[in-house]
Amino acid sequence: MQTLPVDIVETVKITLAMLIAIVPLIGLVVRFAAKPVVDAMVAARGGTGRAPDLEGLKTRIAALEVEVKELTASRATRALPGPIPIR
Repeated sequence: MQTLPVDIVETVKITLAMLIAIVPLIGLVVRFAAKPVVDAMVAARGGTGRAPDLEGLKTRIAALEVEVKELTASRATRALPGPIPIR
């Protein structure tokens, strides 16, 4: 039985060219397939991450409330006229 000569360099080139396209595709498939599994594992552990910084959130909300009050107080000195009410 006779075999045809195999060019190793061309075979390696073709294999690498196929891997360049296949590896990212496999990565995307694994990522989307594993996401529900990872989400289920996180939900099963009951962990939502670290506890929120309540004092920091309260400080930020208070600062936003002060800013809103300042904006509504300076409403009369706006450069543009206010909205026209719909009749």
